[in-house]
Amino acid sequence: MAKARAIVKRRKAVRNIRKITQTMQLIATARFQKCLQRAVASKPYTEHISRMIATLSGGETVDHPLLKPNENKTDAVVLTITSNRGLCGAYNASVLRCMLDHEQRLQAGGVQPRLEMVGKKGANYMK
Repeated sequence: MAKARAIVKRRKAVRNIRKITQTMQLIATARFQKCLQRAVASKPYTEHISRMIATLSGGETVDHPLLKPNENKTDAVVLTITSNRGLCGAYNASVLRCMLDHEQRLQAGGVQPRLEMVGKKGANYMK
């Protein structure tokens, strides 16, 4: 009889852990979506700043390397930041998928990217 009670208790504990894990995944997904929306929302700002810099650099002859167009587009570094552990929803899979897409686009343009990883999940994926 004690064995049956232990099994029921263990099933209940596993069920509770599953609920907690699902809740944590939902929270992580919501946070990731919010960050993604912020990144998309900042794109017009970035484009506007780039236009302003182009306008400012066109008016005077400023000799600064960051204001000059890069003629040598053969090198690129792709920095990918993943988590060290799980429980972050589809974050790692989404980041790695975007990284691979970006790498393919760079290679199609004749640029050989160097991939840099931060996080254990990304490092394990690249092994």
